[in-house]
Amino acid sequence: MEKAKQPGAASQNGMIDIVKFLCSLLIVTAHFITENAEDKVPSVINYFVSLYVIVVPFFFVCGGYFLFRKIFADREMGKKHIKAYVIKLLVMYLAWSVLYVLFNIAAWIRFGTTVQDVLLYICHALFYSTYKTIWFLPAMIIGVLITYFLEKKFGIKVTLAVACVFYLIGALGVSYSFLLRGTPAETLLNQYNCFFESTRNGLFNGFPFVALGAYIVAGNEKRKHSVGHLVLFNGIFTALFGILFVAEAFLIKNKFAAVNANTLLFLIPFSYFFVRLCLCIPLRTGKVTFWMRKISTVIFLCQRIFLTALPVLLPDGFYAGILKGNWVIGLLLILISVLTLSELIMLLAKRIRFFRCFADRFGRKILCMSFIIAVICFQASQVFLCCRFLKTIRKRKKYIYCI
Repeated sequence: MEKAKQPGAASQNGMIDIVKFLCSLLIVTAHFITENAEDKVPSVINYFVSLYVIVVPFFFVCGGYFLFRKIFADREMGKKHIKAYVIKLLVMYLAWSVLYVLFNIAAWIRFGTTVQDVLLYICHALFYSTYKTIWFLPAMIIGVLITYFLEKKFGIKVTLAVACVFYLIGALGVSYSFLLRGTPAETLLNQYNCFFESTRNGLFNGFPFVALGAYIVAGNEKRKHSVGHLVLFNGIFTALFGILFVAEAFLIKNKFAAVNANTLLFLIPFSYFFVRLCLCIPLRTGKVTFWMRKISTVIFLCQRIFLTALPVLLPDGFYAGILKGNWVIGLLLILISVLTLSELIMLLAKRIRFFRCFADRFGRKILCMSFIIAVICFQASQVFLCCRFLKTIRKRKKYIYCI
């Protein structure tokens, strides 16, 4: 049995671990409230949970920072680090995709579906993600690969400049899409969204924030200041850009009726100073913060089981009724369920090889196993699609002869 690497005494990333854990709980809370209780909770809580827009950028920036810290420290091992990181994310994505695809197939069997719906889902899975929330994993892979090759060819400053241009384009496709209304660009955006679902993906969202994480590494190597000076400096600018991105979100939502506030312009400088602030706070990584680091990703990935998958499959009123009822009880139920399952996956990952692909612990055999299961699920969806197609034809009283 493989043992997880425990934090060393010199590790000073405890604050990052704590913030990641709190962010994972924040995004679960935000998804629950916006989908089940938005009109029931006090306005103050609604405004607070809307801060969840910082969560995905924070995860992207942190992932980019810690990966490129290894790469910049040993350039010769860069390809090896990239390969290992991409394979790790790919295994996790395949494993969680298999689980969520099975939930989808179960829902199709229970409620029925159309050929068109299944085709749309396959297209969505190929070009965006197999399920909500886990789009983060393929987006991270794309962001890491683009950042690595651009930085290697042109340097970190050019890479960040290109990343900012891509982020601006992505913002025009989501939060600032109102600027395109009535223009030829709106038609182009709609065509793009037909295949790729949204510009909030690896190219226009993952890449910019991963590049920002790499830029933080390069900046930290050159600047040496006292801890007090760094905390004060980064704290001031974190607060400043935090106020600005909240004001930006309020403006575009209320004044211009923006679709959402997930791709705010001030999120870029806010994320930069916020991550730097967390990094410069000298808090050692202990057993508790190490646990927070590991479980935060599992929480992020498994939340949709209780928010979407189970409420759809369970009998009407059994689970969904609780979520739609008293919002406090519903939220506690979701948080306890997600934390319990996440901890169970972490415990099983230590003892059973199969569960390591769900919890950031894997080997080559698990990679092969995940790929095989993913192929089987994809074939199962195709068989289901064919069955639905034949059933539709029979209803129209058409006859098919197979020779």
